[in-house]
Amino acid sequence: MKLTISQIAKLAGVSKSTVSRALNGSGYVSEKTKRKILEIIRKYDFVPDSKAVSLSKRRTFTVGLILPATSGPFYGEVIRGVEEVLAVKGYFTLLAIVDSGQSIEQARARYVSMIRERRMDGAIIFDPTIDSKTVERLARCKAPIVFLSKNLQKFGIDSIKVDNISGSVSMVKHLVEKHGYRRIAFVKGPEVSDDSIERFEGFLEAMHEHGLECDESLVFCSDFTLEGARKIFPQLKKHLNKIDAVFCANDEMALGIIDEMKKLGLYPGKDIAVVGFDDAFWARYIDPPLTTVHQPMYEVGKIAAQRILERISNPTLFKDPITIILQTKLIVRRSCGCSQ
Repeated sequence: MKLTISQIAKLAGVSKSTVSRALNGSGYVSEKTKRKILEIIRKYDFVPDSKAVSLSKRRTFTVGLILPATSGPFYGEVIRGVEEVLAVKGYFTLLAIVDSGQSIEQARARYVSMIRERRMDGAIIFDPTIDSKTVERLARCKAPIVFLSKNLQKFGIDSIKVDNISGSVSMVKHLVEKHGYRRIAFVKGPEVSDDSIERFEGFLEAMHEHGLECDESLVFCSDFTLEGARKIFPQLKKHLNKIDAVFCANDEMALGIIDEMKKLGLYPGKDIAVVGFDDAFWARYIDPPLTTVHQPMYEVGKIAAQRILERISNPTLFKDPITIILQTKLIVRRSCGCSQ
């Protein structure tokens, strides 16, 4: 027998609003009445209509998580952090992928539309190449939004970032002070990526601090992918005889460079150092294990989910946008020439 709230109220001898308060945990209901209602619910295996509950609270209990892809090491940890927080609070995670076979413009229009139409209570967005026009559209939505890896505080949007600059500075300091490397090449990610821009800024800052010039012929632009690193390797190959180390703006590109160097009979860490940024889960298992900068990917997802729930529950209390910056950590392994 499938009961309605009206039938439960009749069996318990109380009003429908009393049953609703007991189910939702909102408002006062005496312990005796609550026990009576719960006994009826257990007896008839009553399951509340999720649509009705959502309508009554004007919520979907769904948070969108928009990512550029799911294949990279960053994304799995972010998803895990987000899901662990949302699940405990009874929220579902709706995953949307920007690079999903359709054009990026179409994908962006789709997720912006979902946010505008309130098909989700809020959204956590990691879209590193987003254009300013789309950002302005998001800002006009006035919906709870947390952006990852890009500072959008001036648009009224919360941001969760890692300290890319200090991460790069710590890497260059290690390469120069520990190993005495002076000729260091740098492999960038996409030109429009804030992460790539900031990691290069940190590289330049540290080189300058150590009295070293950045040779523009040793700066290469790729796309944060292994295949992208393979494509630019022929340009890098021309300079291998005059460099001490290659600093890649993420681990996937570092892996691509390592593979290509091995094909030439060069061993990273002995012939030329190769280092990365991310600390992907596989970084410690490759040969040689990768020296890299750890960014707290799980914590990024967790804090983003906590912040979005705070904005959903307390829209006025958390009115002013903030930018949260998490610290990175140098992870030393053998690809830089160390013996670890």
